[in-house]
Amino acid sequence: MKTTISIIVFFFSTMAFSQNGNYASSVGISGGYAEDGFGIMATYNYHLNRNRYAQLSVFVAIAEDKGSFDIPYNIFTVQPGYFFKVWEQKNFKKYGVNLGGGGIFGYEVINNGNSLLSNGAILDAKSQFIYGIFAGIEGEIALSNDFSLLIKANEYYHINSDVGKFYPYAGLGLRYFLF
Repeated sequence: MKTTISIIVFFFSTMAFSQNGNYASSVGISGGYAEDGFGIMATYNYHLNRNRYAQLSVFVAIAEDKGSFDIPYNIFTVQPGYFFKVWEQKNFKKYGVNLGGGGIFGYEVINNGNSLLSNGAILDAKSQFIYGIFAGIEGEIALSNDFSLLIKANEYYHINSDVGKFYPYAGLGLRYFLF
């Protein structure tokens, strides 16, 4: 019962703080194109001020390399980063563009972890931990005090990936300002 009351108090206090325009954090989710397939990204932003925020993202890509053989692969990463506002609509602050970048680490699974293809060929690539850096751009369109439409594009550079060094993602989603 105490847990339920705590959750309700937290929810209503979050809603009250989010109405005043002084945002301390936000969460977002987007989905869209990842090379050879589909990607989904969840983000948590800690707003340092109105024009800068630290971001922690989780990204998942579900894809299939269509070459001589169709080879499925998945990418799971965590991305700490830093973003800053480069443009904002002057009068009503309804539109904005943010640029940023940071590090990336995670795991790629190639052919469901199997090195043998269905035709008997052996894959040289292997499932492994990956790391690297990313650069990103985010466009925001305010829908209300609490929500904004998010247009996101990231370019990843995986230093040790067998899938590919450069890996793009472009998605569309929603951002919710917590407080």
